[in-house]
Amino acid sequence: MSPTVALGMTLHNNARHLPESIDSLLAQSDTDFGLLLLDDGSSDNTADIAQAYAETDSRIRLEHHAVRQGMVQAWRAAVDLALGHFPDARYFAWTSDHDRWHPEWLRRTRAVLDAHPETVLAYPRTRRIDEQGEPWVKHPKIFDTADLQTAEARWLRFSGEAVGAGDLVYGLMRVDALRRAGVFRSVMLPDRLLMLELTLQGQFRQVQEDLWFRRQGASSLSRQRMSLFTSANAPAGLWLPPRVQHARVLRREYVRTTRPEISAHVMSGLIWRYLALDLWRQYSKSTAVLHQADNARETLAHRAKTMRRRIWAAWYEGRAVLTAWWGRLRRHQRSWSHAVQVVRRRLRAARYESRMAAVKTLGRARRIARRVLHHMLVLTHRLGLRGRS
Repeated sequence: MSPTVALGMTLHNNARHLPESIDSLLAQSDTDFGLLLLDDGSSDNTADIAQAYAETDSRIRLEHHAVRQGMVQAWRAAVDLALGHFPDARYFAWTSDHDRWHPEWLRRTRAVLDAHPETVLAYPRTRRIDEQGEPWVKHPKIFDTADLQTAEARWLRFSGEAVGAGDLVYGLMRVDALRRAGVFRSVMLPDRLLMLELTLQGQFRQVQEDLWFRRQGASSLSRQRMSLFTSANAPAGLWLPPRVQHARVLRREYVRTTRPEISAHVMSGLIWRYLALDLWRQYSKSTAVLHQADNARETLAHRAKTMRRRIWAAWYEGRAVLTAWWGRLRRHQRSWSHAVQVVRRRLRAARYESRMAAVKTLGRARRIARRVLHHMLVLTHRLGLRGRS
C-alpha cells in the first residue's frame, strides 16, 4: 500500500541547498509519505545528488525533464507524477529544493486535515531565513479562514488581505480539492490564483507554530516570467496585469462552464470584487510607496540643506583660516623684509665705517710719512748734508 501523503519537489540548479532540504523532509516524525524529486533540466550536479538519495531511501522517486519546462509545467508534472507513484495519497504538498522543514511539520499539518474535513489546506507559520540559513528579523504572516463557512466569505477575505500566496502554496492540501482547483494555471502569479480557487473548495487553517523555514530570494514579475515559463511554452497574454489574466481564467472555468462549487452569476460578481479589491490593495501599496517617497524626498532635502550649511560653514571657516594664514604670512614677509633691510643697512654702515677707517688710516700714514720726510730733510740740512755747493 502506498503512503497517504505525496510530496513533490521540483529541482533546478540548486545543488547547494538541496541536501539540507531533502534531509529535513526525511527527518519528519510522520514517516507515512512518499517524496517525488523532479529534476527540471538542471545543468549542475543536482541530478547526481537526487540520484544518491533515491538509491538510499525507498520513499523517494526520481524523475527527469531532459529540457527545462519552467515552474508551471514542472509543478503540474510533479503533482501527476507523485500521484502516479503514490496512488493512495489523499494529501499533497509541494516542497522546494532550497527551504527547510521542522521535523513536526507533516504530523501537525496532517492532524489538522484529519480533524477538520471541511479544511482543504493546512499550513504552518513561516520563518524567513537568508542564504546562510540565519533567520530574518521579520514577523510571520497570519492568515486563516477557519471561521468562515461560505465560499464567498473566504474568497473576499483572501482577495482583500495582503496575504502571501507563496507561503500558502507550500501547505498540505487535499488531492481532490487541488484537482478541482486546476492545480497550476498558465498565468503570472499562479500560486495566488490557485489559492483563490481553493477558497471555493473549503477552509484554510494555519498551524500557529514555526514549522517551515523559507529561504528568501529576489522576486519580481520579470524574474517570474523567466522562471515560470520557457520561450517554448509561454502562453499568450503574459503582458497583461496578473489580475486580468486571473479574471480571464476564472471566467472561462467558472462562468462559461457550469461548476458545482458556485453559480455563474455569483462567480461573476466575485470576479469583479476580486479585481476591485486587488486594485484597492495595489493603490494602498502605491500610496504607501508615495508616502515613503515623500518621506525620502523630505529626508533628502533636509540632508541637502544640512550639507549646504556645512559646506558654507566649511567655506567660511576655511576662508577665515586662509585669511589668518595669509595675514601671518604677510606679517612674516614684512618681518623678513625689515630684517633684510636692517641687514643691508648694517652692511652698508659697516662698509662705510670700514672705508672711513681705511681712509683715516691712510691719511694718518701719509701724515706720518710727510712728518718723517720733513724731519729727515731738516736733519740733513742741519748736518750740512744738503744745501752746500
